[in-house]
Amino acid sequence: MVQYLPIELVVVQATGFCNLNCSYCYLSESTRKAKDRIPLPALSKYFSKILSSRLLGDSLIVSWHSGEPLVLGRKYYESAVDAITRLKEELCPPGFKVLHDIQTNGTLLDEDWCNFFTKYQDVFTVGISCDGPAHMHDAYRTDWRNAGTFERTRKGMELLIQHQIKFSLIAVVTPRTLDHPDEFFDFFYSYRSHISEIRFNLLDQFLESGELSYSDSSTKYYSFLKRLLDRIESCGSKKEMLNIKNFSYFYNRLFSSSEERLKKTASYMSLPFRALNIAANGDVSTFYAGVTVDECEDIYGDKRGLVIGNLANQSIDEIMQSAKLAQIAGDFKRSHSSCQGDCPYFELCPGGYNLVKFKRFGTFDVAETPECKIQVKVFTDALMDHINENLEAAARD
Repeated sequence: MVQYLPIELVVVQATGFCNLNCSYCYLSESTRKAKDRIPLPALSKYFSKILSSRLLGDSLIVSWHSGEPLVLGRKYYESAVDAITRLKEELCPPGFKVLHDIQTNGTLLDEDWCNFFTKYQDVFTVGISCDGPAHMHDAYRTDWRNAGTFERTRKGMELLIQHQIKFSLIAVVTPRTLDHPDEFFDFFYSYRSHISEIRFNLLDQFLESGELSYSDSSTKYYSFLKRLLDRIESCGSKKEMLNIKNFSYFYNRLFSSSEERLKKTASYMSLPFRALNIAANGDVSTFYAGVTVDECEDIYGDKRGLVIGNLANQSIDEIMQSAKLAQIAGDFKRSHSSCQGDCPYFELCPGGYNLVKFKRFGTFDVAETPECKIQVKVFTDALMDHINENLEAAARD
């Protein structure tokens, strides 16, 4: 029997279209060039079903993500937020909160958008995708003419600062970044007063492309992490520190109670319906936030990836009964069982490697991938070594 979690997060791909052509983007070129969007009446229909669902949790985060969301314009989001707010008031109990965030490359930000974020500041936050200084950012984040986009993203960030709008940052760490930890840190540290947090994602593709060997990438990533930790430690007061969420998430998992830690395991984090993803055509997927049909498109032989239904013509209850959902849940359970039986890092693993296993090995019955060895094991080793070194230094003092 499939175990479901309450719906906490809805990731909306209102359009797949993007004004950039980042070389590491997981969306196909055809998706990023398609100019379809979720019509506002359809969006209201989808959220009417979600906000009236028996699976709804205590609050909801709506994340506008994938493609470049800002291409739809301010008026689209004003109408969308207002419509969702009205539905919340009609369908949800008093005090129920719906918060929104949007992830953008920042190149389309202007005065009009800043006015929008100011107007909706109580319910709407913004995140910028930036990979660091120009030579890191422009190596992968180019437009359709293959021109770098750093200056356009930087101007967008500066505009938010001028309007006193705090933002979060997401950076992709590439082989180039691993060679320059101090430059990476210094760039983001200069924005510390204006950002709520920064998260980084290690680019997996260089393992497949041969840019670095596994041994080289492990060594470099370990050194990169240790240097970032040293730099944070040298910041002085808490106010001066750079809030790197990758580290705080790890410490929260490590030092939380046994009961709380169970809710942070790979098995728990990938249970269905905690996160729902809605594509521009109404297709729904779950298990992981942000997964689209482009991810392992023919994994179940239907050319629909992990799509388990469509909100245009189905209810949440109908989608819950999907035979494909049960099949995916069973495959993921086997995947996690393989890890749990063999991997001493399992309780600290945030998950997300089930699809990687299938792509690499054609099966879910695998306990380890190059990605999880680096992103989980090397990451854990670096942070635990840093903790132990500090404890030993404190004992000597």
